[in-house]
Amino acid sequence: MQSQYQLKFYLIMIFVLIFAGTFLFQHFENLSFPDAFYFCLVTIATVGYGDITPATMPGKATALILIVMGAGTFLGVMANATQIVFDKRGKQIRLEKLNILMGFFFSETGTDLLKMLTIYDSGLNPSVRKSFKISSNWEDSDFTSLKKQLADLNLNIDTSTIRFVEIKKFLNEKGEVLIRLLENPTLQDHEALTDLLIATLHLKEELTARNQVKKLSDTDRSHLAGDCQRVYIQLVDQWIDYVRYIQKRYPFLYSLAVRQNPFDMDALVEVHANVTKK
Repeated sequence: MQSQYQLKFYLIMIFVLIFAGTFLFQHFENLSFPDAFYFCLVTIATVGYGDITPATMPGKATALILIVMGAGTFLGVMANATQIVFDKRGKQIRLEKLNILMGFFFSETGTDLLKMLTIYDSGLNPSVRKSFKISSNWEDSDFTSLKKQLADLNLNIDTSTIRFVEIKKFLNEKGEVLIRLLENPTLQDHEALTDLLIATLHLKEELTARNQVKKLSDTDRSHLAGDCQRVYIQLVDQWIDYVRYIQKRYPFLYSLAVRQNPFDMDALVEVHANVTKK
């Protein structure tokens, strides 16, 4: 961002120098506009062909000022333009690494955990589940529309039906994976995934801290359900971003995501004759 501001500043400066230099050369050296403009540019670029030289003291002073200020400004433009290109490339590389981390998370933990939690969402009626039924025909606008719907959907874990024993067992098995992901230095650039991992590890710690999760008080069940709810909402949001990304970048992974859709009760991993293979 700083490089962009600096580039704008240097571009403004160089245009001001070109305009001022052209005008002064016209005035002091009695040159035509094309010759004055040409002389101004070769002076700023320190090329100095020698075909036109200043004959007056004001013209020479103008040339000296343009050489000193123009060369520095021109180098500033080139340096900041180059830095922006490198920053953009670096950002693309970091984004790719983050998406790889996201893919690893959903491959190892996220998809199974989300499927487990959707079972306990009493608000997921057939109509709502249908809105999450992604397909190979989906476009970017479909994912955008689904993200907008999240605010209106009443995604809510049912405290009375949730089986904490199963969730505890699953998260204990995936604890090492979650910690490895959280330790990855690239993760600091992805706040949403970081929050999701912290919320998931917190749920694991809450469940692990209880020796007995089969018999809990209503208050304690409500507390744990709230932790599950926090993970659930973040999981849904990140799952949409994940499948949206792999549809564009990795169609073969998207095909598997469609067949493992945690919201589709009829989803089958096996590829059958009536399933379009990507």
